[in-house]
Amino acid sequence: MTGVYELLCRCVQVLSDMTILQRRIPPSFRDPASAPLRKLSVDLIKTYKHINEVYYTKKKRRAQQVPPEDSSTKKERKIYNDGFDDDNYDYIVKNGEKWLDRYEIDSLIGKGSFGQVVKAYDHHEQEWVAIKIIKNKKAFLNQAQIELRLLELMNKHDTEMKYYIVHLKRHFMFRNHLCLVFELLSYNLYDLLRNTNFRGVSLNLTRKFAQQLCTALLFLATPELSIIHCDLKPENILLCNPKRSAIKIVDFGSSCQLGQRIYQYIQSRFYRSPEVLLGMPYDLAIDMWSLGCILVEMHTGEPLFSGSNEVDQMNKIVEVLGVPPSHMLDAAPKARKYFDKLSDGLWTVKKNKDVKKEYKPPTGGPGGRRAGEPGHAPCDYLKFKDLILRMLDYDPKSRITPFYALQHNFFKKTTDEGTNTSSSTSTSPAMDHSHSTSTTSSVSSSGKAALQGRGRVTTRTTWSNTRVKARTRTSWSSTT
Repeated sequence: MTGVYELLCRCVQVLSDMTILQRRIPPSFRDPASAPLRKLSVDLIKTYKHINEVYYTKKKRRAQQVPPEDSSTKKERKIYNDGFDDDNYDYIVKNGEKWLDRYEIDSLIGKGSFGQVVKAYDHHEQEWVAIKIIKNKKAFLNQAQIELRLLELMNKHDTEMKYYIVHLKRHFMFRNHLCLVFELLSYNLYDLLRNTNFRGVSLNLTRKFAQQLCTALLFLATPELSIIHCDLKPENILLCNPKRSAIKIVDFGSSCQLGQRIYQYIQSRFYRSPEVLLGMPYDLAIDMWSLGCILVEMHTGEPLFSGSNEVDQMNKIVEVLGVPPSHMLDAAPKARKYFDKLSDGLWTVKKNKDVKKEYKPPTGGPGGRRAGEPGHAPCDYLKFKDLILRMLDYDPKSRITPFYALQHNFFKKTTDEGTNTSSSTSTSPAMDHSHSTSTTSSVSSSGKAALQGRGRVTTRTTWSNTRVKARTRTSWSSTT
């Protein structure tokens, strides 16, 4: 009995010592049962069972969230950017979503090759903004960073926002997308033309647009900037207010600085300059060519040169302005794409079997729909025509610059017509293109006939329908 009693006493003592030792273990000390080594050895089967339970639970939850698909059309589903992007690297926009506890997404405004633009409400500043969401891909991010740098540079030199360039408020990264926050503007000039049923706006309103755009190009041409927009077109010119004539240039996604040209294939085709079509070096003058095309289109309602491809585009230009100067074609890498060189050293347009009829540009003049209205006298059209021909000079070295364009007589006259776009856009005459003595020699004989009041093109309705389908509209605006 004595031996049994002593054994019990020893057991009690051991248990007491173990209790004391457990009290000395710090709270942060890991339970040996949860150690990875134990889970992958002694408790291996138990670990496998737990993994299976978690896996099948998640699989069942996903199956409940995704609607069933027909087995014949079922495709492998891929997840992009943790499910935030689609297969085109665009962010999947959800209306009502709030970003950074600040921006509440309202709606999608537009899409383009760069990404998307959404309308959002900034709860910090209590204002509506437009957010440009760049695609989640390195190439687009790199180009957007160039755009960002140029926008910040322009903002730095336009602190008073008086040069008709869209204002960048700030930028941020959100779920691997670079986001640029801009002021929210109204609809673009192409939308304005569409609201006129492509009949164009008054000459006075065209003048207001022209003066602002020349001022913007003069700003971009300052030595500190030397920025080439590279994609000036009606879609990239937005009204600040739908009932006023104030405008701003947007979308510097293709822009570059002089001496830092990146791309050779630039500018939308209708507004592409001859030097770009010919593969020649380009500078800020390409934007002036685009502006000349835009101004004619704003007044007539129709594109001045609406080529279906580059060859057709050049042919349409030649029909109006004649063959480019020999010194340009001799130095142009792509001259033989459009022209043949004769034995006497002169150039002639290549014969194109696909071209079946002569191009007829938009025509008209003082006898048009606005005949007798203030600001539409023959002298007004002569001034307009002269400015346009100087903007459409083949040679970029002699093409009119923004500074001298602003000194042109077309801007000297002030009119009594208001700036309300809703009342200024209902009707307009086509442009009178009769020539001044200083520019007649540069225009072909067929172009002269077309420009001297032969009547408007009779296919406007067909063109308008085609154009709406052909163009990919991208806007940073909202009409609401």
